[in-house]
Parts: sequence; structure tokens; C-alpha cells
Amino acid sequence: MKTLKRVSLLIICVFLLMVWSGIVRNVTLGERSLGVLTEPIKGFSEVVSNMKKAYKYIFKAPDYYIETRDQDTLNINKLDYNLYGLYSYRHGDNFNIELKNFKDNTLKHEWKVPVSKLSTHYTVDGNDRLYPATLLPGFDIIVSCNERPGLLRMDAESNEKWFNEDFIYHHAMNKDSIGNMWIPAVKHDNGIIVPMKVSVEGHTQNYRDDLIVKVDVETGETLYSKSLTDIFLENNLDHLINKSPYVNDPFHLNDIQPVLESSNYFKEGDLFLSFRSNSLVVQFRPSTNKVVKVLEGPFTFQHDVDIISPNSIAILNNNTIATQLNADEIEFKPTNHPVNRKINHSNVLIYNFEEDTYSSVYEDVFIEHQIFTGAEGLYRIFPNGDMFFEEQGSGILWVVNQLGVVLKTTLKSDIEGYHYLPNWTTTYLDEELKSLN
Repeated sequence: MKTLKRVSLLIICVFLLMVWSGIVRNVTLGERSLGVLTEPIKGFSEVVSNMKKAYKYIFKAPDYYIETRDQDTLNINKLDYNLYGLYSYRHGDNFNIELKNFKDNTLKHEWKVPVSKLSTHYTVDGNDRLYPATLLPGFDIIVSCNERPGLLRMDAESNEKWFNEDFIYHHAMNKDSIGNMWIPAVKHDNGIIVPMKVSVEGHTQNYRDDLIVKVDVETGETLYSKSLTDIFLENNLDHLINKSPYVNDPFHLNDIQPVLESSNYFKEGDLFLSFRSNSLVVQFRPSTNKVVKVLEGPFTFQHDVDIISPNSIAILNNNTIATQLNADEIEFKPTNHPVNRKINHSNVLIYNFEEDTYSSVYEDVFIEHQIFTGAEGLYRIFPNGDMFFEEQGSGILWVVNQLGVVLKTTLKSDIEGYHYLPNWTTTYLDEELKSLN
């Protein structure tokens, strides 16, 4: 008898729960009104959701903030020259772009991009990131919303000049010798990536095929685009695609560095392409559709390739490892093996074409301060030998040289204990800014 009562009670509870669910659904979707009870029921049904939102935005900052570690609260600033950083950050319903002098923390210029402006072209996510590319004469600027359709050019007052929606653009932008912009991209249909397909033993897998794209900075017109799959296949390099540990993202193009002047080892118009997924740097010549050189050096998941002399390039070696592994499939026996393999720093490597050698720059400083970013990041070596480095993962901006740290700083935010996530900070010296006024 007791069992029958319990079953009956359970059936009644399930029935009442179904009725309540139906009422809440109708009220929430506006399909049926319950008079004066409509708003109370709707409000009560949203209690849990509102509690989650409150926790996220009060107790946990959005993803575009980074919690400031104790060791990063103290800045270092020994700059004896003006160094301007162009960076962006998300602030509520605006993307703010600032040009600041790191020497004295004065603001040189700022631009604002309301979310509403970008949302006229696509739906803006709460954690979207705006990447500043480079300044143009008159303090115009070209930016992209990473992994969203479109490039945006604005004037010094943040007025839109043009918007290119041809592709989804991502990562670094660089100007060539005649002023056109090169940027990684991917095809899309209404903001959704259009994939390529690979078939292995009857199994078909979609994958992301990045493109190299050239854009006219004056008009926003797309001048050239080329599929990476086509480049690799046409140059009999498809085996390099297969080396990637990421089947659905075999390239992950993160930098296109145009050659501005010819030398014995490269020609004006050549492009150095950096592929994170398979840890490759490729020298490509669009004029002939030929891959000139493939570098598979002592670097992994590298970013930001720069040409620093007529016979050498520099590469940001993230020095990280593939992470998409299923450790549950591997059974290990307990061990006391003494070797501790630890990756705790990134570095910048110089490749010399003439000698076919690699050498690191200020690696002792990187090791001492454990400067490491598992992904993204950028650097710049200045004429005086100092090197700017954006440690993307921790949100720390550095300037280092052979004597140690010249600058260590973060982008202070409006939330106590957090700083802003830097988004590919580009740097300028006095003479470079003067040429743009």
C-alpha cells in the first residue's frame, strides 16, 4: 500500500511539473497570457538564469578581462624614449582603441567602435575581440573583429569609411611595399565558415581552409585571394597538411609578412606565411604561385614572422605543444622517473638564410621571467636593439634587452584585480607617428 501511494505521488508531481513547465514556456514565449499572474510567473522562472548572470558579471569577469597575478601588480618602466602602443579592449557596449605612450602613460589618441555599429553587419558576441592593424595617414585605422566577417576602416573621429564583408578575417594584418594590406581569412556564408573536405578510407571530415587575402586600403576592395589548400597541392606539399595534429584546422594561418625589398634570398612581393597548427613558416611567391622555401625549424606553434635584414627573418616561437589529446586512452604505470620536461618560456628566433642557422634573442631574460604565451603573441625589434613582446596569455606587455627588463606593464581595467586582454598591440616610435600626421 505504501509503495502504491509513493508511485501515485510521483505521478502527480511529474504531472504538476509538466503543467508548470508548459505555463512557463507559454508565458516566456508570449504565446499565452495569464493576466496579472503573467509577470510574476515570468520573473520567478528567470530567477536561476539571473543568478547565473549575476555570478558571471559580479564574481567572474568576462573573458576579455585577465585576473592580475600578484607578481604582475608591480610595473617596471625604464624607458628613456617615447614608445607608443596601439591596442584595443572591450568596454561594455564599446570597443575602445587607444594609442598610448608607454613611457609616461599619456593617451595620444583614441577611437571608439560601438557594438551597435558592428552589429549592423553581424551579431556581436559578448567576448568578441577587435584587432587594430596599423595606423594610416591622418590617423585613420583599419580594424577587424577577429573571426567575424569584415574589415573596417575609420577616420581619426571613428567615422566609418568602408567595410569589407568578403571574408571572415583573423590575426595579423601587414602592409606591402605599395601600401596594400595582407590578412589571413576564411570563406563564409552569412558568418558561418564554408569548409573544405578531406576523405580518408571512406571517412569524410570537414576542415577549415584559410586564405591569404590582399585588400586595397583606400577602397576596401579585395584585390587577391588564394586558398592554402590550393597553394600546398599546387606545390606538391600536401604531405605537410597531413602533419597537423588538428584535422579540422590543419593550417591556422596567423601571419602574412610581405617582403618590402628584394635581396639574394627573397624578392619584393614574396610573402612569409606562419602556420601554427603544423609549425611551419613558408616563403610564397604570388607572382609565380610558387613556394620558395619551407622552414621546419626548432619552433612550435609560432607566430609573428618579421624580415629583419636582407638575409634573415625573426620568428616568435611560442614553444608550446599540441593539446588536443585524449589522455584517458593511455594507461600508465606509476613511476619515479627523475626527468621533468617543462615548458616555461617562449622566445624569438632569428633564422639566417646564408648560414642556415637559428639563434635566440635575449632568451636568458625570457627564461628568468618565464615569459610564455601558449598561443598568439607578437614582438618587434627596434633599431636600438630593444625588443617589444606581447605575452598574450597573461596579458603582459614587455620591452627587454641584453640588460634585462626595460618595460613590464598591463592594460589596467575598470574592474579591481583585473587587467584588459591585449589584442595584438602594435608599436610606433616618434618618427613613425610624425610621418602619419
